[in-house]
Amino acid sequence: MKRNAVLLLWLMATTMVCAQAHICNKVSPWLRKAVDNRHQQARRAGEGCELLATVFVQLRDGVTDDELAAYGARRYAQLDDIVIVTVPVERVDELAQLADVLRIEANGSAHTTMDTVPKVVNLLPVYEQTASYGAFTGNGVVMGIMDVGFDLTHPNFQADGKTRIAAFWDQLAAYDGDSRFPVGREFAMQEAIAAQGCATDGQTQQHGTHTAGIAAGGGADTNYRGVAYESDLCLVANAVTDDTIYIDKADYYKYTSATDALGFKYLFDYAEQQGKPCVVSFSEGYTPYVDRDDSLYSAFIGKLTGPGRIFVSSAGNESRARTYGHKPKGVEQAGAFLSVYKKTARYQVKSDGDVTVSLYIYNKESGQFLQTLELPRQEADEEGKLEKTFAVGSKTCKVTTYFYPSAFRKGEQIYEVELESDTELGNLGRIALVVAGSDYEAEIFGSSSYPLVERPEVDSRWNAAGYGHNILAPGCFETAICVGATTHRQGYTDADGQYHSSFPGTPGLLGDYSSVGPTRTGLDKPDVSAPGTNVIASYSSYYLESHPDYRSDYVAYSAVGDRSYPWGVNSGTSMATPVVAGIVALWLQANPTLTPADIRGIMQRTCRHPEADLDYPNNRYGYGEIDAYRGLLDILNLTGIREISLQQPRGVMVTVRGGNLVLRFADVPRQPVTVSVYSAGGSLVACSQLSPAACEVTVPLPVLPSGIYAVQTTGAERGVTGSQLVRVP
Repeated sequence: MKRNAVLLLWLMATTMVCAQAHICNKVSPWLRKAVDNRHQQARRAGEGCELLATVFVQLRDGVTDDELAAYGARRYAQLDDIVIVTVPVERVDELAQLADVLRIEANGSAHTTMDTVPKVVNLLPVYEQTASYGAFTGNGVVMGIMDVGFDLTHPNFQADGKTRIAAFWDQLAAYDGDSRFPVGREFAMQEAIAAQGCATDGQTQQHGTHTAGIAAGGGADTNYRGVAYESDLCLVANAVTDDTIYIDKADYYKYTSATDALGFKYLFDYAEQQGKPCVVSFSEGYTPYVDRDDSLYSAFIGKLTGPGRIFVSSAGNESRARTYGHKPKGVEQAGAFLSVYKKTARYQVKSDGDVTVSLYIYNKESGQFLQTLELPRQEADEEGKLEKTFAVGSKTCKVTTYFYPSAFRKGEQIYEVELESDTELGNLGRIALVVAGSDYEAEIFGSSSYPLVERPEVDSRWNAAGYGHNILAPGCFETAICVGATTHRQGYTDADGQYHSSFPGTPGLLGDYSSVGPTRTGLDKPDVSAPGTNVIASYSSYYLESHPDYRSDYVAYSAVGDRSYPWGVNSGTSMATPVVAGIVALWLQANPTLTPADIRGIMQRTCRHPEADLDYPNNRYGYGEIDAYRGLLDILNLTGIREISLQQPRGVMVTVRGGNLVLRFADVPRQPVTVSVYSAGGSLVACSQLSPAACEVTVPLPVLPSGIYAVQTTGAERGVTGSQLVRVP
């Protein structure tokens, strides 16, 4: 009898352990940590405060709102089997026990992908050319921007005295009880948008004012017009890592990757309500977990996109640091030193089998070996968590390792190693992360915040630190059009007349900061590159008000009433992303049903190849540097007209006015110019030879059906030969 009782207790304990492990496998690592840390966060929020988290949940069919409500969960969105809900953090495990709940995920806030070193600018040709499109300006397309620091009153977003911002969800604004949103407030009327003035973080951030200006700004009284300058603007102000000052501690876990996904859905939903195509531009990102926090996020983005619904995201600015290490199969061990001057650090290891992960610690001054701290998976608890501590003199470091299987590849193991000390980790000594096990391949992932280095003077064995594999999420997701940044301009003159020279990288090539692939899950990224270094666009007047001495990036000011609106310069994949999004808006105007696959096909056929000796696509440029004009010719099937050039002329702009072609030359041509007009079907419908006596020439057109026509100008002088598209009303 006693033996049976002992056996029963053992079976019960084993069942509980297995059930707990099963629950943990359903809950993503970031969310698991939130559950583990809920008591600490609750103390910060105040007694009796219920912490809610915004999360992705994968469900079987038939789960009702009432069933979710039994666990305190509230549904805000659903795409097929993936829902976004808020749920009390302390009840996540209970929800995970439901047999119909297959997976629960969330990740933390993103950060802006603006490079913080080079600040160089001139007006890039892509923006100058936009003025000559005439036929394609983004009209009838929704440009969705999710970012931070919007100045809603900037004249760059005005037309005919009215705002072009059609709708705005400020996720940091005081919650007004709108049941559609877990956080923030929507401003959908012009009066309400004008009265709000700026996003909640508009006095401390201005990133969104800049990116929206690049994608769709009208230019106001400057030459700094954006790409799709007649598109409809729809904005979401989300929360980034620098926005925690605006978030009530009780709402900390409401701002997650799932909240960002709701923002993207809001933008696409608005466009659908208007019956218009939409491109969403997102110049933010975060270092992804290898897969376990992001699989539902990636799937949700995939379900959001489709015909006329394109998602464009930045690659990141991670390439100046070594962030990747590799141990090939057949090599017993490999590793790299950690380069961290913070009190905390986080690294990940991915392997195709059970390897041994260890920390090797050396004396900071002498380089003498001190100790090895092994982190064996076999010692982890039932949740896959292992905590150890090492000491160097009086200084200690807590090492927490999480072990879990890959969500995508059978047999693949993930090891997440977190270090936390009461002093800067660099003060502890020289620390190397080492992976051992000759039977398996393994990869080590750091980030620009937690890079890897080689220290041959300490131990030459740990020399695996390399570059690449540093594409940020959500740009690393399969459906996202991921954008890298090229560099072209060398300097700019600020508003005080001071010239600044700074030039990262080689002219015409990828910026030395731009993240490169493959992704951590092996996808080839980025998809495309675009000018992102030294870009001028609008900046926030509210930021200027609160930072009156901040002038280094400002190149001009626009005075409207008694308010001064700045225009500034910046660099990064943050700037390249809205360039691509703006061009996609022009393409959607030409064909509103384009899919992400169609966009990639256009890029494959029309992108410029900055480095001729590379194969394309590749993990530096993707398909190459985007070419807006060639893309339009491809969409309109005009590339087959041999008589027209595949590039625009630099020295002449053509528009249609009152049944005439109006040609404006940069300089009066000294040689004759031939002007030929072709229909979309390739027929020559008009041809004239001119000997211009002035910079502006008018050429009568025959009576033509409404539509798009290609105008070819041909001359002996530089900048005259090329083709342009015009729209005949």
